Amino acid sequence: MIPNPEVTELDRLPREFFGGGRKLPALVPACCVDMGLLASFQDRMAASGEPVQVQRMRYDRIYAIERIAMGHAMSDPVARRIAVLLFEIYQGNAPA
Repeated sequence: MIPNPEVTELDRLPREFFGGGRKLPALVPACCVDMGLLASFQDRMAASGEPVQVQRMRYDRIYAIERIAMGHAMSDPVARRIAVLLFEIYQGNAPA
């Protein structure tokens, strides 16, 4: 197999990795957040040594924004991408 430099690790991940899972109530403008997206964020952050409490992400907005900012500062491109998606959700700018 010839490596394709235009295909990144993000391109290889299933679409479900970035959402599309079960949505539960949360203190976000849309009133719900995708638990699959939060679980993916938690896993990527844990792999970098930064714990994330998913339940707290749902109801503690300050904690959530702090974790999202930390995720955006990571060297892991997947963690950064998920952080951007979560930021959009928490700001109410996520596409429907």
